[in-house]
Amino acid sequence: MRMLNFLLAAAFIGLHGCATTGAPAPKEPEAAPQPNLVNVYYATGRQPSAERDVYFGAERAELSYGMADVGIPSRHLVGRHEEPTLLRFESTPDDRKHITVQRKTNYSKDAFYYYLNKAIARSPGGKVLIFVHGYNVEFAEAARSLGQLASDLKFSPVVLFSWPSQGSLTGYTVDETNVEWAQSQFLELLNGIIDQTPAKDIYVVGHSMGTRLIARGMTTLASDRSAGDLIRFRDIVMIAPDIDSDVFRRDVAPRLARTNIHVTLYASSGDNALMASRAFHGYARAGDSGEGLVVVPGVETIDASIASGGLLGHSYFTEDPRIMEDLFSLLQSGQRADNRFALQPVEDKDGRHWVFRK
Repeated sequence: MRMLNFLLAAAFIGLHGCATTGAPAPKEPEAAPQPNLVNVYYATGRQPSAERDVYFGAERAELSYGMADVGIPSRHLVGRHEEPTLLRFESTPDDRKHITVQRKTNYSKDAFYYYLNKAIARSPGGKVLIFVHGYNVEFAEAARSLGQLASDLKFSPVVLFSWPSQGSLTGYTVDETNVEWAQSQFLELLNGIIDQTPAKDIYVVGHSMGTRLIARGMTTLASDRSAGDLIRFRDIVMIAPDIDSDVFRRDVAPRLARTNIHVTLYASSGDNALMASRAFHGYARAGDSGEGLVVVPGVETIDASIASGGLLGHSYFTEDPRIMEDLFSLLQSGQRADNRFALQPVEDKDGRHWVFRK
């Protein structure tokens, strides 16, 4: 009996030991990686909105300034614009997986240039990039796109000029009216960057209808400012420009050429938004390579038809790694088209343009 009690006690101790020292305790769940924040400085002619995550609406307003913090997911891939999609049963943004606007801070004009100048002073070479969005774009979407662009290009600081686009496919006519209305505000920003910042290298990038602001604004600067002011502008990049191609050849390109600023144009034959614009206006657009690629002196034209760009094929600069990598070579390395490995030259009756190597 004494032996039985001893064996039972030993068994109990053994079992108790297994319970405490056997299988390892479950690990604490890992905290979700925090997004990387990109500072997007902005100047906008939109009316402020009280609606959550909208920030600014589609109505006109006086120019106002601030900074938006854009969260880039820790697992972000270059040339991929991560956003909720119904294909993955996602309806709301998740900052662990999607590019999001985390917050915005309103600045006075003086505070805007104070903080922007501090950022320019920290940048290698005193650089700044100005971005103008296109048609059918809300403020938050424009901030997210520029946040991604800044992250992928490793470029800082960046400034968004956001004009009052309706953010709607059916708002095209109103957008055309508002982009004309915004010309003086964009020119005010350009003059402010010249007069109130120490930036040595200024880069101007526009998409779609936003390139109209750049075309007008830069040619106005050419007539109003000195050569010493203009030499600070290193590159003008027009992505999918929604500008009449004949007007671009006859008027826009020669005027831009007189600024002596390097100009790059990206066009695609797969851009359905510009095809719709061509049908609406009755004439081809400069960013549509389907009917006569725009090849003119003073402009390096890149045929990006190989690229993918979302449902409409219009946003390829944020959706295709090849375009983003080419922009990096252009804007960060200063390489011209003939020196960029991804590009192959093509000669035709109008001159030389470039396509992406397959």
